[in-house]
Amino acid sequence: MRSRSRIALLLVSTLCLAPLRIPAQQAKSSETAEPKLKKEIESFAPLQGRWSCAGVFPSSGKKIESQIAFAPDLDGAWLVKRHDDLPPNVFHAAEYWGFDSAAKQFVAFIYDNFGGVRKFTSSGWADDKLIWLGEPSKSDPPRLERFVYKRDTPTQIEVNWEVKQGAKDWAIGDTLTCRK
Repeated sequence: MRSRSRIALLLVSTLCLAPLRIPAQQAKSSETAEPKLKKEIESFAPLQGRWSCAGVFPSSGKKIESQIAFAPDLDGAWLVKRHDDLPPNVFHAAEYWGFDSAAKQFVAFIYDNFGGVRKFTSSGWADDKLIWLGEPSKSDPPRLERFVYKRDTPTQIEVNWEVKQGAKDWAIGDTLTCRK
């Protein structure tokens, strides 16, 4: 009787867990094949890969170094950017870039290690420049921020984080030159 109980338990366990198994061939293909970006965001494809960045905070002259990486996610509907400052700087962020078909514009959400969440929009690339404009702050006067990406070559981009408060012009908060 004991052996029949064990066999029945083994059979029930196997049947219950079977849907959780991923076939070996499917697991292998999903690990190695990176999804292709969907048509709406394929203009971001040249950014895919790892970039090493060096720059400066213009107001203080303090140097900054970062690593950034771009990869498709969620079946290519989003391009994920991972930004990691190198010590002694401590900023880290995950960004999701996609296309809002209702608003007919690109959208980016930035989540950072300080608990921040910011939304940016863009009309896309224009003359090798991509500008992400953030939503205005609730301060008085409102503060705006934007990221300006400039493609210098296929293996080099410049990334500026800029801020604007009130009637003042845009000021560069930090600037990075990134190379693949």
